[in-house]
Amino acid sequence: MFDCKTWTDQQGNPTHITPSAIVITTNGFVKRTGAAVMGRGCAKKAADAFPNLPLQLGQMITKHGNHVGIITTRLDTPIVSYPVKPVSEVCLPDKSNVVRHMRSQMTPGRKVPGWACRAKPELIVRSARELVQLTEEKGWLYVVMPRPGCGAGELEWENIKRLIAPILDNRFLSITWR
Repeated sequence: MFDCKTWTDQQGNPTHITPSAIVITTNGFVKRTGAAVMGRGCAKKAADAFPNLPLQLGQMITKHGNHVGIITTRLDTPIVSYPVKPVSEVCLPDKSNVVRHMRSQMTPGRKVPGWACRAKPELIVRSARELVQLTEEKGWLYVVMPRPGCGAGELEWENIKRLIAPILDNRFLSITWR
C-alpha cells in the first residue's frame, strides 16, 4: 500500500501518481500503553510498515481527539489518520454495532472498544470534511485513501461512496488492495 510503484488502476495497468498524502482509516481507541489499536485492515498494514505508528497515532488521539490529522511523515509523504470508528460505544441489544468476529465476546448494554465497533457513516462524513479542510490548508494535489469503513469496518462501499462523493473532489483517489 505504501509503495507507489506497485499501484495499478482498475484494469491492472500501473499508475504513475505521486501522492501528496496517504490516508489510513483508524479508530479512536487508545490502549493504556498510549498506543492506538491498529489491528486490522489498512491500519494494520500501516502499523506493520511503520512500527512506531500506533504510538504516534495514540499520542495524536490523546492530544487532539478522534479527528483527521497528520500522524507522521515518511519519505516526505504525510501519513494521515481518517477516523471511521469511535473511541467506544455501548453494545446494542442485537449487537449490530459490533464487528462480526467480536459479537460473541460482547454483552448488550456494555461498552465496546472502538476497534470492535462497526464503522460509523456519520463519522466517515465528518472525517471527509476534515480531510478536505486539511488538504486545502496544506495545498495537497493528490490524496490517496482506502474506501473508508468498507474493510474491517464492515460497511458497503456503494452506501459510503454516495455519502462522501459530494464532499471529496478529484484530488482524492480511493484505492483497494487485492
